[in-house]
Amino acid sequence: MSFTTVMRRRGVSATGPSASFSRAIQTVARCRPEYTLPSRRLGGAPDAGASRCRRVRYPRPHGGPIGVCGIAGFQGPPAPEILDALSASMRHRGPDDHGAVTDGWASIASRRLSIVDLEHGHQPMSTADGRLHIAYNGEVYNFRELREELRGRGATFATESDTEVVLKAYELDGRSAFRRFNGMFALALLDLRSERPELVLARDHFGIKPLYHARVGDRVFFSSEVKSLLSVPGFRARPNEQRLYEYLRWSLHDHDEATFFEGVRSVEPATCLTVRDDGEEVHRYWEPRLSEDGDPSPERFRELFRRAVERRLVADVRVGTCLSGGLDSSSIVCMIAALIREHSPDAASVGEHLETFSAVFPGDPIDERPWIDAVLEASGARGNFVAPDSAEFVRELGDLVWSLDEPVVSSGPYAQWCVMRLAHGRVKVLLDGQGGDELLGGYVPYRFVYLRQLLRQRRFGRLAREGLGRQELRMLAQRFLPRPGRASMNPVRYLRAAFVDGKAAPRDERVTDDLKKRLLLDLTTYSLPSLLRYEDRNSMAHSIEARPPLLDLELVEHALSLPADALMHRGRSRVIFREAMRGLLPALVLRRRTKTGFTTPEMRWLERERASMTGILRSPSFLTRPYWDGAAIADAFEAACEGRMEQSLFFWRVLNTELWLRVFIDRSPATASVRPGRDWESIGDEMAVALAGSVAAATALAGPAPPGRHRFIADGNGRILARSPLDGGPEQMAATLVDGDVVVVAAAAGIDVERLRAAVPDGVTVAILAEPGGSISQPSIESGGGASSRTGLAAVLAAAMADDPMHGAEHHAALRVREVGRLPRPVAAERERRAAGKVEPPGSPA
Repeated sequence: MSFTTVMRRRGVSATGPSASFSRAIQTVARCRPEYTLPSRRLGGAPDAGASRCRRVRYPRPHGGPIGVCGIAGFQGPPAPEILDALSASMRHRGPDDHGAVTDGWASIASRRLSIVDLEHGHQPMSTADGRLHIAYNGEVYNFRELREELRGRGATFATESDTEVVLKAYELDGRSAFRRFNGMFALALLDLRSERPELVLARDHFGIKPLYHARVGDRVFFSSEVKSLLSVPGFRARPNEQRLYEYLRWSLHDHDEATFFEGVRSVEPATCLTVRDDGEEVHRYWEPRLSEDGDPSPERFRELFRRAVERRLVADVRVGTCLSGGLDSSSIVCMIAALIREHSPDAASVGEHLETFSAVFPGDPIDERPWIDAVLEASGARGNFVAPDSAEFVRELGDLVWSLDEPVVSSGPYAQWCVMRLAHGRVKVLLDGQGGDELLGGYVPYRFVYLRQLLRQRRFGRLAREGLGRQELRMLAQRFLPRPGRASMNPVRYLRAAFVDGKAAPRDERVTDDLKKRLLLDLTTYSLPSLLRYEDRNSMAHSIEARPPLLDLELVEHALSLPADALMHRGRSRVIFREAMRGLLPALVLRRRTKTGFTTPEMRWLERERASMTGILRSPSFLTRPYWDGAAIADAFEAACEGRMEQSLFFWRVLNTELWLRVFIDRSPATASVRPGRDWESIGDEMAVALAGSVAAATALAGPAPPGRHRFIADGNGRILARSPLDGGPEQMAATLVDGDVVVVAAAAGIDVERLRAAVPDGVTVAILAEPGGSISQPSIESGGGASSRTGLAAVLAAAMADDPMHGAEHHAALRVREVGRLPRPVAAERERRAAGKVEPPGSPA
């Protein structure tokens, strides 16, 4: 019986003297060319029972973890061109080397980012008889101990690598060997030792390294990234609507094996998937065990943490660290500084100075520079800083969405993306604090879970001593105190009924009155898996290997055995960690109670980039998606920007989904497998042309676009409008106009408006934009010309200027607006009803 099943069956409702307080805190708490290997045993003649493999890389002596960072392959008939395409699609994960093994039954490939033993360490690796092959991504940090144990059982080794240890351990013990590997790994084993060949796919205990699989035709494919599957002939990228629903409605993702791509599943953490001719078998090799009988002394925790950090410094390349200023990353930096002072041999990988990498936000409430500076002063490390900004964020949105593979819960991963980009070229390995909050209770909502636990246990004295800090009180106030004049945001109102119908509500087993159980669920299901995906994709996008010491298996199993009171005490979280680091961490960090981490000032950025975001929300592609009421969402976003509606991460979720659909679903497989850059706007424009279905739209697509904006936008009456910059004198502009066009002229551009009005054909409207870059929702416009009284002109002008398309008016003094088609009737009709006031406008205070 799984642990989650046990918890579900043993759920206990809280009791206590304050039911209303209980309900309140319950709410807040919820890798060179390939070599040919003949089919023969080493030292003997060809043997009919030997491997059928035709291509393999010869293993060469090396010492230590290899650091291969991408694997792929398939079970099924040989197809070298497909295998090459799969490998090439992951070059960013392993730019230093690559290799492959091809058999008549299956094929495996690897991409290498060289971390240890730079001259050797090629993969895949094979046993001497050529019957067992491994493509392996990651490190097993206890490989030396395991190697000695295996030698005692008669195993012999030709190399000093952890890869060979993993291969020999599986050769002797099968899948039960995975349980003893302390590290991070995703691997593929091609086992040809019997008449029933097997392809075994496995991931580490916590899913630090990714692995996905999908059946396409008569083959089962696997890869470190979903996007590489786009190179497979016959694979059609389609959205998984159930997962979209769980994300849009409930903000859930990465909580089970499903992905946003229909038919693609992940190999779950602590799990191996065995593929045979007769089907697939899933085996879970490890289950976490909760107890409260562990040693609660800070000394024992510090010993395990020190060992975990030291193990992750093993490398033949430069190692650095991420530093956010929080407890976890700061502790890693200070522990490395201690190891340097103690002349630990493994600490030599950091070089003369430990390099740290941080994101800062000068002048913003989330900026953590004071804590970072305190850590740098205490440790002697050298800090490197990047200051992400909203304009850069918009420019890089397409590449960010592509790199992350699937939508994310917030824009926060962009800060981590910037840190990894900053570190690229300076270090190849970064340690960070991932997992510490879920392991030891670092997030603010965990305080409420613990308080409810004390209520349930009727430990009222302890409850009274705990109290609530400013951050906890602020969270309660934001959740429960009304905000006059602001309408509430309920995602359900904005999802189409036809999309919601038939979708199952996700099973949410997060408990609200048992701290240890809640932490375990977030560690294994609801929080950490998504964070590990963000970190893997962000680091690999910049060819960097990320290592999280706090997910060391020994350390995790120890933490799971600690009593809850060792984690929370007198309003402080992660107490045992703080006490363990006393004397190493600066007092400013040791006493810190607020929590920020790698994040961004999300809503402030969305408001600052309101024009670009509005362009997405009012684009024909967004408005015609079957998942949401696009017009209502666009109106709600404007209301939130103006303070008439509460801010919500739902806006990010729909924006992220729209861009994900453009990057992966709307593009052809050939283009979807490469970074889009800023093309996410042109992808939306191409969809608008398809929706309009007119020659005029196709012609507009071939012309220039407003700088940094979509060409097409839709108005309140369902009209698809094409915007094109105009240059030259009045007569030159007039020569490009036809009946029904609208020309918007920037008053400050110095164009002779009277000459333009005299030159334009009848039926063309000339409108003057008095303040370029001014109000977006209600620009100051004066209109004139032959079509000034045309019905709906106001709607056309409002829509055409909604995303401030003349923000580059210093380059283009005038803009042509032309109707090129209409939205599909159901969408247009809904917009017309809303424009007529027959639908309650979002942002109206309840």
